[in-house]
Amino acid sequence: MEKIIEFATLPSTNLYLKENYHQLPNKTVIVTNHQTAGRGRLSRVWEDSDDLLFSVLLKEQLPHNIANLSLLTAASLYKTLNKIVNNVTIKWPNDILADGKKLSGILLESVVVGEQVDCIIIGVGINVNTIKMNPSIVRKATSIYLETNHKIDKKTLLKSFLKEFVKDYRLYCAGKSDYLQICKLHSSVIGKQVNVMINNQQKKALVKDILDNGNILLLVDDQQIQLHSGEITLTELY
Repeated sequence: MEKIIEFATLPSTNLYLKENYHQLPNKTVIVTNHQTAGRGRLSRVWEDSDDLLFSVLLKEQLPHNIANLSLLTAASLYKTLNKIVNNVTIKWPNDILADGKKLSGILLESVVVGEQVDCIIIGVGINVNTIKMNPSIVRKATSIYLETNHKIDKKTLLKSFLKEFVKDYRLYCAGKSDYLQICKLHSSVIGKQVNVMINNQQKKALVKDILDNGNILLLVDDQQIQLHSGEITLTELY
């Protein structure tokens, strides 16, 4: 990456890049030990303890299908975390699970000026060395330490991810990436019954596939439909 900038505390690594991307080079990475206003998708608060929290800035050669970058990032995270933790899966579109519990999350945002995308910001949170989860999420979340009983160096983990991501992004821009195959092969939702909100109504659905455009293919009330975003909830633990 072009530049890695570390902070002890920030309101949000994504927010920092939104406010400062003009003067920062392409592929800048912002890292912090603690976020005071961290959030995930759907404006959920990201509760960090001893986590790896960072955001990547993309300003050049932006792909046409921006939404698929969540899946690309998920594939890079899978490759990184699967070397350390057992039973890693990808929950469309932006979570990495270990034994069915959330280990990592992705928040992708873009800055649009007029009708032009000025930059893309990929925020990532990985539960790394957290020893005890908040009781409110203990059944839904885990950490590398809780899965392996070993603490790991967060800087080494970041370098490992960035190595995978840079390689995957280069292939993605060239139309040669295998990220979709990875997201399908290691999906936690394909073939599963899920709950999903459609037209403000909660429906039960069967996940059939992840399509080339990044959409998820669902069977709902005997009809196949596609979703390009939204929250799906496994009818199991997570």
